[in-house]
Amino acid sequence: MAKKSRSNSKKSTPVASPAGSLAGTPTKKLKTKQKSKIPLKKTTPSLTSVPRERILNSVQQLRKFLDAGKETESRNLLDDSEELNESIQLIVVNNKSFSGSDKNFKLKLVDVKHSLYKAWNEASETSVKDFKVLLVLKDSDVGKVSADDFVIPGDEKSVAVELICGRDLKTRFKAYEARRAFISEFSLILADDNVVTTLPKLLGGKAYSKLETTPIGIRAYANKQFSKKTLINSFFKVYGSKLPVKIPRGTTANVHLGKLQWFKDDQLVDNIEQVLKTFIDSYKIRSVFIKCNNSPVLPLYYDQNVLEEISANKDVTPKRDAEKQLVEIDGVPVELSTFDKALLEIANPDEVQDIFAKNINAAKRKISQDDEQQENNVVKKAKN
Repeated sequence: MAKKSRSNSKKSTPVASPAGSLAGTPTKKLKTKQKSKIPLKKTTPSLTSVPRERILNSVQQLRKFLDAGKETESRNLLDDSEELNESIQLIVVNNKSFSGSDKNFKLKLVDVKHSLYKAWNEASETSVKDFKVLLVLKDSDVGKVSADDFVIPGDEKSVAVELICGRDLKTRFKAYEARRAFISEFSLILADDNVVTTLPKLLGGKAYSKLETTPIGIRAYANKQFSKKTLINSFFKVYGSKLPVKIPRGTTANVHLGKLQWFKDDQLVDNIEQVLKTFIDSYKIRSVFIKCNNSPVLPLYYDQNVLEEISANKDVTPKRDAEKQLVEIDGVPVELSTFDKALLEIANPDEVQDIFAKNINAAKRKISQDDEQQENNVVKKAKN
């Protein structure tokens, strides 16, 4: 029986010669294309242990949260909650009280790269309240400078400045209600270092309950003489590169950074980094969070070592030494109230004796009375 030929034999199906052989068609070897290297973006190094990417992501998430809220919530023309919601702040938690039991009137000024007040001033063009600065000077110096001296040539929007002295505050605004209404018109209050110590009693305690109405002391003198140049430089140093923070008695400080729409993402990250560095270097910070009004709280930082230290010392209660309540002024131990202790922190050293003259005299009388009582007791014992 004859064998059937296979259909897939070499005879029936022509097979091409190997590439590059003598019988086959000469072909060129295909060169494999090398993938072009994409240049990596240079990341800005972080100032602290908190990565910039984490801060940036938190800021972006807050923007998304607020944008989503604008789309879903009904809009009310008389409702200003949207403006409040866009305020951004850091919540800084310390492992112990920031200022102790003493009330502190003096604001902590943190260096920032992007000015809060300049952004606030530019944004005020479309807001209800104008950005204005109140500058409080000594009675003898208020006529030596004018608001025009604080105009910077080329600035997009000049700073509105109003000058006043302590005498005018007393005469023009005799009632505390009138003074409160007057200072509420301003977004920033600056005062000569020689005057700022008198303002707590002049303005009242309520003025210090808000960050924008708490006076910030600046230098106006050089070589014990009034200097317009020193005053203007001090003015723009605060206006251009300082962020005020109210130091609380408790363990939680709120750092107001402004509003989201005032800054770009990178600008906010720069400012947040500088705030974090200042607080982490100055205190034993337990944790830091970031939020807007009515937004979720996003964690940025926590220190495990501080948490372990708190856990180890949670059963230890520090005893308060009564002698620490006394403050020595002009060589005399003087007991001060909480209000006076806070005033002492911001007082001009050259004026401390005058400001607390009554306290010093009272302390001296008490010392002399104690000495007399002790001498009388010695005499009585001698007679017996």
